[in-house]
Amino acid sequence: MIKRAEVDTKAKIIDAAYKVLADIGSDKASMKEIAKEAGVAQGLINYYFPSKEDLLFELFQTETSRYCEEMKKIDNIALSPTFIREALKVPMEMVKSYPEWHRLRFELFAIGLRSDRGNQEIAGCIQAGREQAIQSMSKLSLGDHINKDAISSILIAVLDGLALQQMSDPNFDEESAYGAFAELLEIYVAVKSK
Repeated sequence: MIKRAEVDTKAKIIDAAYKVLADIGSDKASMKEIAKEAGVAQGLINYYFPSKEDLLFELFQTETSRYCEEMKKIDNIALSPTFIREALKVPMEMVKSYPEWHRLRFELFAIGLRSDRGNQEIAGCIQAGREQAIQSMSKLSLGDHINKDAISSILIAVLDGLALQQMSDPNFDEESAYGAFAELLEIYVAVKSK
């Protein structure tokens, strides 16, 4: 049985890693720096996470769960003619509220693509996003003939692309971009629900 103190220590390390990695990036972040931020001995980090990669992927899983929880806000939006526009405000606002998470996510994607384990972690993250998107789409009247997994894959790709632009371009007009995307989705739903 895992002791509560161990769970708390592990969570403290993950939170410290999040802060350090978001502040200075994974290339500059060291286990020593993370230990200092967490207020624990560096050896304790190595006890829980034998490598920096292990810590990064644990952080990635934790943050993916948090991200999916935030996206569940869409489930509370009432179905109406403006549902899609209201739903897209959730990820748009998340980029504004949690830019460090998005920065870290993109960085972990790049790191993950260099290893088999990383590819598995990324695939799991993207699958969790697709499942959340499918759940959010369930309010729409899309027939059984619609490949919801394919649509959710496109949604995730577009939302990641919009987030990247939103973070990197100070002149990016996110309102117009998300609005145009909402329009495309509204047209698609209107055509496919006939």
